[in-house]
Amino acid sequence: FSGSLANFCASADLKMNRLLDAVDRRIEADGLQVPDAERSAPTRVPDAPRLTLDLARSGIGTLVWATGYRPDHHWLHLPVFDRKGRIRHDGGVIADGLYVMGLPYLRSRHSTHIAGATADAEALAGHLAERLPRRHAA
Repeated sequence: FSGSLANFCASADLKMNRLLDAVDRRIEADGLQVPDAERSAPTRVPDAPRLTLDLARSGIGTLVWATGYRPDHHWLHLPVFDRKGRIRHDGGVIADGLYVMGLPYLRSRHSTHIAGATADAEALAGHLAERLPRRHAA
């Protein structure tokens, strides 16, 4: 870590508030009646944030780093891509037995976020459950 976390957070807070101010101005200019929304408190960063961490001593055995990546499906040798190289799917269903999760706008704007994956996973689980063979009691 570089130690610039406080600066990054302050910059992000500033940009967010500028955007929200612009939205508020537009709402007012258009005469829209909307409920008041609470603004997030400024991001708090410790005065002396930890810049290093001994994973073994901290009991951390696994680290998943999944931010700022781009999809790479070079290993998928199937005719499932559109002309721009994106996987064609319908709500995560490519074909029976071939499914995807976490893609932009899989089912909603929130699909690429961890919190948005819940609804996508539930929908996909329902789709899969419909295809399971029905068991009848003997």
